[in-house]
Amino acid sequence: MTPILGNLRDTPDRDAALASYARLAPGYDASCGWLERLRFEAQELLGAREGETVIDVACGTGAMLPALARAVGQRGRVIGIEQCPEMAALARERAGREGFDNIRILVAPVEEVEVEATADALLFFYTHDVLQSTRAVERVLACARPRARVVAAGARLLSWWAAPVNLWKLWRTRHFLSTYRGLRDPAAHLALHCEGWRIVATHALGTSYLACGTLLPPDS
Repeated sequence: MTPILGNLRDTPDRDAALASYARLAPGYDASCGWLERLRFEAQELLGAREGETVIDVACGTGAMLPALARAVGQRGRVIGIEQCPEMAALARERAGREGFDNIRILVAPVEEVEVEATADALLFFYTHDVLQSTRAVERVLACARPRARVVAAGARLLSWWAAPVNLWKLWRTRHFLSTYRGLRDPAAHLALHCEGWRIVATHALGTSYLACGTLLPPDS
């Protein structure tokens, strides 16, 4: 079954995602260079500060980890979560190559990860499958303090009138996610847990979004 048809499944498929990202890992950075502008905007919006703990959810090859590590400094730490061993290995290589010792990579599904820290800020950058898993989202949110800053960015579909653009987006993203479910409003479940959730920017004809909010206390 081709990825574009397989992605019609109702829920994320971990095995399919692992297989896909194992194949993508060697050329991933080269194929995603176009995301640099959005990465910069997401980092600026997250506003990581000296001494903070930041979690980068599904960090991939760790493209955003060095900038986050510089922002939090030696008193802070950056935790990258990545379920694909091949991608995580590249993230570790990147951190080591650039000399950061305040970066930790956890290789585990987000639904099962054990984080021995309380985050001040959470980054969900192109993590569509994670955002479609209620258990994964709530697992990450449980690792953050109330009022933690939350930033998400990723692919989305437009309304019915943009069918040609939507078809292009489905084709473009076919290898990078394992379900198309939720693409009209990818961060809907995450937004329920955040105060002031809003989309602050869009790119690629509106098919990429950047959003932010503040994590509500558990009893809200």
